[in-house]
Amino acid sequence: MASGNIDPIRQIEGQKTKLTRTAHGIAYDPVHDLIIASEPFAGSIVTFRGGSHGNTPPLRVIQGPHTQIHQPWGVAVDPQHKEIWIADYGNARVEAFPLEANGDVAPLRIIESSEAGMRLDSGVAVDPERDLVVVAARDGHYKGALFTFKRTDNGDVIPTATIKGPDTGILGLWHVQLYGGRIFASVLESAYRPPYDPGGYKPMPGCKGPISEFEPAPLGFIGVWNETDNGDVPPRAIIRGAVTQITQPGGLALDPADGEIFTSSGMQNGLLGFLVPGFFQPKLANGS
Repeated sequence: MASGNIDPIRQIEGQKTKLTRTAHGIAYDPVHDLIIASEPFAGSIVTFRGGSHGNTPPLRVIQGPHTQIHQPWGVAVDPQHKEIWIADYGNARVEAFPLEANGDVAPLRIIESSEAGMRLDSGVAVDPERDLVVVAARDGHYKGALFTFKRTDNGDVIPTATIKGPDTGILGLWHVQLYGGRIFASVLESAYRPPYDPGGYKPMPGCKGPISEFEPAPLGFIGVWNETDNGDVPPRAIIRGAVTQITQPGGLALDPADGEIFTSSGMQNGLLGFLVPGFFQPKLANGS
């Protein structure tokens, strides 16, 4: 119920935490009371006990050449199958690890899709009941897309469904969550223009000098789709507009029991919470 400019109850910070400048993805495991964060600068995944506070070391760290982790962004936890999933932005794929993995551990499975042109993976979510994984990423034209795979897929595979196109309103994506057969996504209405190649060593073709990484665009939004949607499908439900204060939404968290959705915003340097119990109802009207 926190609101306004208030102090946190707890904060995890300091050199012993092995946290770097930012964690692009955070997930909470309510079954095992764990906080799991991605560290793109360190190429690692750190796990803390839920009640951690202060300059405390992580319970476990996944890091090293055998992990094949490059730039982990979004992170998701599957308590039912005891797995951690990460969206590896640099490797253009998602990787699954054992929940209790620690050290230089090889992934259980890797999902990538060269045929779909999946790249710059920013978010991942798991539906253990329906055995699905949804990835928020870019397609071959650097436009945002939601790719759906079987949870047990492994290797370079074709997605079972892809949500993208002008009617979706998606230009870019950050994080994604799944609940009740629905996909919840934080959507950036800006097209990313990487100025350098994936290795960061030379400018991309056509780059003539310093440029903004993001094209000017309208405000972002929180969009909801069905897990069965495929193609250029408009959101089934949406939160957007100036009054919402949503500009470039990043992190995304769901509280279905209280009918709330939370998103983080770097523009506001804060968290935004919305009471939308209708989003969790059995049926949704398009664009509600």
